[in-house]
Amino acid sequence: MQKWEYMWMYLSSEKGQQIFVANGQRLQAQTYSEALNILGEDGWELVAVIPPGIKFPTPMQGSPQFCLKRPLST
Repeated sequence: MQKWEYMWMYLSSEKGQQIFVANGQRLQAQTYSEALNILGEDGWELVAVIPPGIKFPTPMQGSPQFCLKRPLST
């Protein structure tokens, strides 16, 4: 049976600039598309988007949050 690993990506702020964060790591991206393409190159697939305003336990409540998955390497 296939097993998966999951990651959350969201938009944060650092020194007044918006940054993309995935699993606690800053991404070198300027747009959502760039951030998703960077993660896609590592095998991550977008599976859900939590829209702004939905209460969910991540640091940024006012921006969309993205759930991604990829096959777990054995």
